Amino acid sequence: MLRNTLILKKMFSFGFGTMLLVLMIPSFVSAYSYAGVKWSTNGTTADFGSPSIPSSWITPIAQGMTPWNGASSPFTFSAGTSNNDITVSNFGAGALALTTVTSSGSTITDTDLVFNSYYSWSTSGAPGLYDVQNVATHEFGHFLMLNDLYGGGDTEKTMYGYVGTGETKKRTLVADDLSGINAVYP
Repeated sequence: MLRNTLILKKMFSFGFGTMLLVLMIPSFVSAYSYAGVKWSTNGTTADFGSPSIPSSWITPIAQGMTPWNGASSPFTFSAGTSNNDITVSNFGAGALALTTVTSSGSTITDTDLVFNSYYSWSTSGAPGLYDVQNVATHEFGHFLMLNDLYGGGDTEKTMYGYVGTGETKKRTLVADDLSGINAVYP
């Protein structure tokens, strides 16, 4: 959370003149939320070669990295063989996908992402189905240790913690998502 000081200026008119009143009101703005650990380098490789991943999902998962790679941060994602596994498994009702992070001190050593096959998925944003790229882009934010956001002003952000069927808006980053990666990896 970022702490901002909002200065409100209000003009009050009284019979004898005008008075300027300046109120200092602290407020909290939830631009992004960072969990405090990071990669020791400016990049990581994700391995989505698991046979559990449908072949039609490979490109949308890779495209989920693209918006993060397009940020002005030096951090980049790549695809290849690594211990950062991406898989698909049925773990019942609940989360659509789950990213787990292993760290040593303040350094990330491993991340794994599992898409939940309990739910029905699409690679095209089809109505009634969850979009693979939409969710992948969000989950790659967790690889960076950006947390889910749940505020009313967060609904358009990639890191907003809820997703709807047919939704594709998380495929692109908004200014606050970009602020998150650029603050963690300047």
